[in-house]
Amino acid sequence: MEPKEEPVAEERWPRAVEEFDKHLGELDWSSQSASRRAILEAFLRLATENGFNSVTMRMIAKEMSIKAPSLYNHFPEGRDEIVAESLRWHFYKFGIALLDEVRGVPDPREGWRRMVHVHLTRQIELPESDLWDLLVATDQVVHFLPSALREEVDAWVDLYEALYRAAAEDMGFGPSVQQVKLVMTVLEGANRWAMWDGRRRSLVPLAEKANSATLALLELAKD
Repeated sequence: MEPKEEPVAEERWPRAVEEFDKHLGELDWSSQSASRRAILEAFLRLATENGFNSVTMRMIAKEMSIKAPSLYNHFPEGRDEIVAESLRWHFYKFGIALLDEVRGVPDPREGWRRMVHVHLTRQIELPESDLWDLLVATDQVVHFLPSALREEVDAWVDLYEALYRAAAEDMGFGPSVQQVKLVMTVLEGANRWAMWDGRRRSLVPLAEKANSATLALLELAKD
């Protein structure tokens, strides 16, 4: 009688990357005009400089050197549509940057390291990253986003965190929902602890420090 083979555990990491890639592909920005994208970038820039609630259609138009009514040619629903699309646009750009790093990487530990690197560097270099986090966190308290957009945001966040959960489980850390939430807190708060000197070369050691810290959180939970 031949020995019974042990079942091979299904790898969660490649499947999570595939799911994230599939979802991002549904956010098709190829039909978005350059003008629409420029308006979204202008809104994000003004919101980080002046505060989210301070940005008006007139301010956006001035930043774009156009008349305010012209904005409605691109965004008929006005400021609310710009806010919603800017959230989608920011997540899409983040997702593309992430996938460029992890697509085709079979090792979950290397995938984890690359995810941490992308998140940390974008969190530090791009002020709108903090703005995105603030808007999402504020909506959890006061629910100012449209319900449909809130559901989208929740789905995005869960898909992103699922990448970390899958990598953690494939590395042998077991179920790690709470631990990944802690990891997200560390990465999203990078500007409060990293003390970046503004030089791009300084981001590498900071990313390695963040990687060690996040893995330590998993180890702590495992123990």
